[in-house]
Amino acid sequence: MKKVLLFCGGLLVAATLIFVSCKKDKVTPTVNNYFSVENAVLIEKNMPEPTMEEQIAVVMNGNVISGGTSLVRINSERVAKKILVGMKDQDGYYELTPSTRGEYTFLMLVNQNITLEEGENGFSIQVAIEDENGDISQIWENTVTLIAVGTGNLQVSLSFDTAKDVDLILVEPNGEKIGYFNEISENGGELDLDSNAGCWIDNVNNENITYGDSAYVEPGLYKVYVDLYENCDPTIATNFVVTVLYQGAPIAVTSGSNPFSGTYPVDAPSNFTDLDNIEPVITFEIPGTGQKRMKSFAPVPMSETAKAKWTNSALNK
Repeated sequence: MKKVLLFCGGLLVAATLIFVSCKKDKVTPTVNNYFSVENAVLIEKNMPEPTMEEQIAVVMNGNVISGGTSLVRINSERVAKKILVGMKDQDGYYELTPSTRGEYTFLMLVNQNITLEEGENGFSIQVAIEDENGDISQIWENTVTLIAVGTGNLQVSLSFDTAKDVDLILVEPNGEKIGYFNEISENGGELDLDSNAGCWIDNVNNENITYGDSAYVEPGLYKVYVDLYENCDPTIATNFVVTVLYQGAPIAVTSGSNPFSGTYPVDAPSNFTDLDNIEPVITFEIPGTGQKRMKSFAPVPMSETAKAKWTNSALNK
């Protein structure tokens, strides 16, 4: 009798049991309140339990910012058919089909409006792989710290995975540059996070430029530069990713990609803000929307570290 109930889908009792089982397995995802994964599918179930002893190695920035993007790298001895990305104490997970074998990467996009529980300063990301036999690896877990930054109508962010002085620079349509040397433009664009300045290592490894509600997002062409100002440790490579959000969503770009990811290889030379030596990684255009120009913002005095960087810089224009 038990076998009949288990395998006979035509019986009302069996159908009811199956319905209840499926209903219980399905969840309403909450992981997407914190981050998304580029090119992944959001699954309305919880992360599956491991079915093998295989451990994976994961490398990512231990700090994230609202509206920022982190490059995550996975190294596994087994071939990954799928990459699974979830979050401790949150429902749902992301499923990504990798395009490469051996070392796998994905981009984690942190929500601009992310909020944490009182007393928390980060969240715990979980990563696993499913191999070609359908077996699940051990779940890698790590808590990342959320760094508070401005988001606003326009946000340009940079994340990198090693402790070096990598600078984010934005050139506005009028030619004014925003960076460590000019933290607030006349339009109100502001560099509100600068990391590892002059190789004084803070390990934040993120930079951020924001245009708040009172800033003027000037119509026209913008250029985004990523500059390896000083290679604090030439023996290791550095991976970085840049994201541009306009009115809360990734903006279409005229060159590059959004997000844009790149690598400084081992022994990459320090550039000291010589923009003539490098090309913009992203260019994008803000359409004319009739937005009113705001009053000019007062310049911010240069910090002593920024002054020292400026003295060594080739940026004289």
